[in-house]
Amino acid sequence: MLGSSTQTIIGRPIVPDATVHAVVEEHALDAKVIIFKKKRRKNYRRTKGHRQELTKLRIADIQGIEKPEPKVDPKPKKAAVKKQEKCPVMFL
Repeated sequence: MLGSSTQTIIGRPIVPDATVHAVVEEHALDAKVIIFKKKRRKNYRRTKGHRQELTKLRIADIQGIEKPEPKVDPKPKKAAVKKQEKCPVMFL
């Protein structure tokens, strides 16, 4: 979905001719997730950890909102059709 002060465009599923410019600000690791496996009565315990990589982006510009309006040629005027004047009808 793109929006400006004059119009809003909703894509299904994408907005055609829209581009997003972003700048990478930071690469980081998320909080640690602990994976713990255990089997009861067997003294089987395993612990693992995982940290997901994250990328922090800053959106610099979104283009494709404003499009130049297509030029519309004015429709040619139709030639005026002359109507015949009605003659008064006289009843006798």
